[in-house]
Amino acid sequence: MNARRTLSWFSLSLVIWLFVSACGGAAATPAPVQSMYNRDASGSANPPPAAQPTAVSAAGQTSANLPNAAPRSSIRMIIKNGEMALLVADTDRALEQATDIAVNSGGYVVSSRTWNTGDYKSATLTMGVPSDQFEAVQRQLRALALKVQGDTSSGQDVSDEYVDLQSRLTNLEATAARIRELLKDAKDVDEALQVNLKLSEVESEIEQIKGRMQYLKDRSAFSTMVVNFEPQRPTPTPEAWQPGKTVEEAANSAGGLLRNLVDAAIWLVVAYGPVLIPLAIVLGLIVRAQRKRAKHTSANVIVASDK
Repeated sequence: MNARRTLSWFSLSLVIWLFVSACGGAAATPAPVQSMYNRDASGSANPPPAAQPTAVSAAGQTSANLPNAAPRSSIRMIIKNGEMALLVADTDRALEQATDIAVNSGGYVVSSRTWNTGDYKSATLTMGVPSDQFEAVQRQLRALALKVQGDTSSGQDVSDEYVDLQSRLTNLEATAARIRELLKDAKDVDEALQVNLKLSEVESEIEQIKGRMQYLKDRSAFSTMVVNFEPQRPTPTPEAWQPGKTVEEAANSAGGLLRNLVDAAIWLVVAYGPVLIPLAIVLGLIVRAQRKRAKHTSANVIVASDK
């Protein structure tokens, strides 16, 4: 009976605590980020006092009650991406210079690839550069090109998502602390197992949120830049009209055709002559004999008609 009563008390306490935490009741516990609004007894939302702003940096650090601290909304976390297509005089030289630009800006090379098209080499370089150096790196890369054939950039503001994750993390950590206290007060093994199961779920969600926050910090701290290098190819110049050259080419073509015909005749005589000549003689004799027979038959017909 006491065990049931204790379990019921624990379940009720846990439900009340989770409900209060979800509604912002956990804001009273120490946290790296304050709630965006404080709620009065009636449940209406009031803005936080202006004298105590909380700033969130791109690295995920917070500063509360500090002089000259910027308001939280003024510090942004932007994930930047860029892609450029550059026409260069020397691909190898441009690739080396672009690598130096990435390293000197505090960044790094993610990957590079080169390939040949005939006698010309092309390349693609993917680099990570500090976000605050993104525009400066773009300007330096443009200076390497004879012509900028393409230049695109995009950004994703994840500041609000990061702040929301930080608030959720605060509430979950407070909930986990409360569950640990309840775990200490567990009366039996079954009650302890149930409390520990709930604690594991909350800790798992905490780790997921921390992982997402770390990803956002890393991605907003370094921007991705993809650079495609294309070598300059000489522009072919159209040739002037040359009638004499056209006549010469036509004569050469006619001479070539005549030579081909003569060569074909020689092949026929030499290769097939031993077979074709006797065959032609036999055919000629047959035709001659048929003509004589036809002439003799015609003569007999005429004589018979005269009689």
